Amino acid sequence: MMKKLVITILTFGFGWALLAFQPNVPAVRAATVISTSQLTKAPYHAVSGYLYQSAALKKRLHNADHYPLTVFYADRAATVRKTNGNKAVYYRVTNGNHRVHGWIWRGYLVRIINVQKQRAAINRLVSSIDRLSSPSKNHVLSLLQSIGRHDVLADLIKDFNQLSDKISDNNDLQKIQTIIDTLKSDGQTLIAIFNNGVNKLYTGVIALHHFNELAFSLANGLLKLVAPL
Repeated sequence: MMKKLVITILTFGFGWALLAFQPNVPAVRAATVISTSQLTKAPYHAVSGYLYQSAALKKRLHNADHYPLTVFYADRAATVRKTNGNKAVYYRVTNGNHRVHGWIWRGYLVRIINVQKQRAAINRLVSSIDRLSSPSKNHVLSLLQSIGRHDVLADLIKDFNQLSDKISDNNDLQKIQTIIDTLKSDGQTLIAIFNNGVNKLYTGVIALHHFNELAFSLANGLLKLVAPL
């Protein structure tokens, strides 16, 4: 009986010792969200990485490798400072039935471009500019030439809105509005196309990475396509 009691005491003592010396598991540190912005809803494929519950990147929800053919739609972006100090941009994505969703690094996303749609958008921009009256077209060309390397799509759209206030010709105003509407609906995609080379529009389906809002390549590309005065 005494022997059993000693064994029991030793067992409990060993268990408490394990608990006492068990190292603390550190909590997952959250990334710091620096800024967020709304995106024009667009379809992507995720080629790698994880989808996180929030832009704080604390909890993984899904492994993108399990969804190679799933179409995700991005609607929001967040610039975060990760725990290693590096900045990164994450997109909030969801699939068509909203069952798979989360935040994923945008470098793991590939957008498949509808080539015919984007060709039509470029043709619409170019033809709208070319059919302007000479004074209005001259204003548009000057506007495009003024776009610098750090100007974003919102700046370009704002400039066209301001230009429309200076134009009295109704036909020209309609064409300027067509340009503004096209930039709003397709501007980000067109920026990526001009960044990657507009000649790729004639190779079939395009997969594009690393979208941004910098408008210089789009403005410069349009200047090369429109007919000179």
